[in-house]
Amino acid sequence: MDVTHAANGALLDEKEKVIGGASGSGKRRSLGGESPVNADGAQVGQSAVGGDKAATATEEEEVEDESKYLTGVKLAILSLGLCLVTFMIALDNTIIATAIPKITTVFNSLNDIGWYGSSYLLTTCSLQPSFGKVYTYFDVKYTYLFALFLFEVGSIVCAAATSSSMFIVGRAVAGAGAAALFSGGMTIIGYSVPLRKRAIYIAALSSMFGIASVVGPVLGGAFTDKVSWRWCFWINLPFGAVSFAVVFIFFSNPERLYSHMTVKARIKEIDLLGALFLICAIVSLLLALQWGGQTYPWKDSKVWGTLLGFGLIISVFIGLQVRQKDRATIPLRVFKQRTILVSCVFSALLSMSIYCHLFYLPFYFQAIKGTTAEQSGIRTIAYLVSVTSSSIVVGGLITKFGYYAPFMWLGSAIFTIGCGMLYTLKVDSSPGKWIGYQILAGIGCGASVQVPFIAVQVVASTKDMPTANALVMFFNSLGGAISLSIANNVFVNNLIKEIPKAGFDPRPILQSGPTGFRPFVPVALLPAVLERYNNAVVSTFLIAVATAGISAIVSYGMEMKSVKGKKIVAGGAA
Repeated sequence: MDVTHAANGALLDEKEKVIGGASGSGKRRSLGGESPVNADGAQVGQSAVGGDKAATATEEEEVEDESKYLTGVKLAILSLGLCLVTFMIALDNTIIATAIPKITTVFNSLNDIGWYGSSYLLTTCSLQPSFGKVYTYFDVKYTYLFALFLFEVGSIVCAAATSSSMFIVGRAVAGAGAAALFSGGMTIIGYSVPLRKRAIYIAALSSMFGIASVVGPVLGGAFTDKVSWRWCFWINLPFGAVSFAVVFIFFSNPERLYSHMTVKARIKEIDLLGALFLICAIVSLLLALQWGGQTYPWKDSKVWGTLLGFGLIISVFIGLQVRQKDRATIPLRVFKQRTILVSCVFSALLSMSIYCHLFYLPFYFQAIKGTTAEQSGIRTIAYLVSVTSSSIVVGGLITKFGYYAPFMWLGSAIFTIGCGMLYTLKVDSSPGKWIGYQILAGIGCGASVQVPFIAVQVVASTKDMPTANALVMFFNSLGGAISLSIANNVFVNNLIKEIPKAGFDPRPILQSGPTGFRPFVPVALLPAVLERYNNAVVSTFLIAVATAGISAIVSYGMEMKSVKGKKIVAGGAA
């Protein structure tokens, strides 16, 4: 493996290594996380994200000191607790997918479909970089627990919502909490598990999205059909309580690199102004994508005004990031590292594809095939079981062989093919087709979805790991938010254009929602209306085809590195 050193190639003295782990038994240097310097003033023991002055030294392997990490029952219980939290935030996305058709009917809010997902992802993605900085400068455990509490508050608001607007606000609050939970879980894993073993633990965490995707639609459908869609959110409360207790008891805080700094000084490092500009920029972009061609014509001043606002705000944000350097919400020093950059872009593109399927496959089954919410959840199990199985198998293979990039290449290629096949679904497509296509897409997705999170743990130092994890999650959520806004726009606009071709007014269909339009359509016109409705649904899958294809190309930019044989210097993998 390539190991970066300072100009003189000196290594850190063992006493100067950052060895404080989850147990908190090791010693950390108290220099704000800076690497030591040699006589020439060059940094020693830089990580792969260390800078331009690093030089490649002789290839050698060093066994990491694993005594600082958790083991046995404590590690198992903590891992289960983190998996439960990840399962919960993943369930919050998947359980709602089969309930959304019913929610839009209850609130008469078909035009708000995009916001039900985007409001959650808006706060999630815009706050993730800031939470990455919070994890760096503040207490890891209590930041995580606060985020979990915030997520639970948002869930309560959603469960008690009396209007579409209140529901959207609840989703936004829950998203703010979720912003710190998955990346925080990755950070806790980084402090608790040796690098060579992390792939399987990261795979376990990532697989929760797949498991939740299997359970979520079925559970959401069952709640919606037999009790109430509100139970899709009440269910988060017991999960949250158990997870809170586990993390509180079994995770010991690592010694902070910046404990010598005052609270005021650490707050200044978080770049709150940058976070504010980022939130405003994303809101402007999502508003434009939601409004354009749907609520208002694209040429309307509200649409191009928000696009112009996005351009101006994001320009100011980029300027701030350059000026702030390491204090930036998105530190360019970290972001421009090749593996981290590719991981971020790849994760965003893959997320765009996944969310199109996650939200619109239930529309295909409920609106086109005429199933109940519960039945539509059952019919998506093929997709979601294959994602979970593939993710776990690939995580084990990466742990065994070390290299992760090949799985990224192969997985994204298979996923692209699967997306293309799902785009061909028709009103009369047989079970063999819609099951087989879902399995193909799921295998490809599961093989590649976790790779970015593994890759950044290999190249990032301990100091940069929370930020690197948060960056990947930021782009993952941003991709999902943008995808849902675009997909909702494409779906509604195509529905308005397609239904009149069947000789029927689209307004009753738009007003009654995907689960309630059939009684308004004359029997003689129903086959033609279903065909046109199907065209509108699968048009969203074309977005998945495009983004998955681009992700397959982007994947070839990933560096060929291994999780094995990494030299641990300055607390990171060099």
